[in-house]
Amino acid sequence: MTRNRVSEARKAIQDNAADLGITSAYISTLVDTFYDRIRVDHVLGPIFNEAIGENWDVHLPRMKAFWASVTMNAGLYSGKPVEAHRKHSDTIESEHFDLWLKLFRQTLEDTAPTPETPAYFMIRAERIANSLKLALFGTSGLGAPRYG
Repeated sequence: MTRNRVSEARKAIQDNAADLGITSAYISTLVDTFYDRIRVDHVLGPIFNEAIGENWDVHLPRMKAFWASVTMNAGLYSGKPVEAHRKHSDTIESEHFDLWLKLFRQTLEDTAPTPETPAYFMIRAERIANSLKLALFGTSGLGAPRYG
């Protein structure tokens, strides 16, 4: 792909996200709301609180950059999610990703600026979850995507 086509594709993604009301401000609201819910969830809360500890002030901006990159092609995230999750493979189970997705979907439905926004995020979230499950658990952890 030529540089011009890459630039056009990036702009198309950004325009589509903007049409859905996906902005940096919305992503900030989504991430803050979602992780507030994660922290008090009876299953996921202890896992995340143990993994992140007192470093939520580092984790939340990283997640905002991640979701801006995933949904708006912002190019802000340069982490290694598989390695980050592998560090906690002794406490993470395949089913935790399903719970994460369920809570993420509910948060999207509660906060989305347009009715189409949840599906836009969930297609990407399910691909990411399946990719992490494959890396951590092999094919036995994979489920059928719900969106897409």
